[in-house]
Amino acid sequence: MPHCFFDNMKDRKHMRKIRKKRIKSIQKQIEKHEEKIENEKGRLDTTKDYWRKEIDEKFLKQIGEDEEFLEEK
Repeated sequence: MPHCFFDNMKDRKHMRKIRKKRIKSIQKQIEKHEEKIENEKGRLDTTKDYWRKEIDEKFLKQIGEDEEFLEEK
């Protein structure tokens, strides 16, 4: 049985809410990583470059995708 129009609207509204929460969460994670870059000495497996790369490749990319989704109507 095909989805009803209202079900799709409900799903979309729910996804928008989830993505807004995820953006806030990722922004907090970025702040934590930037704090580590400033204040902590890097280790063998978690260097300052690792934290910067994680911000650039994972977090900012995900925020961009989520914001793009939120701009769609």
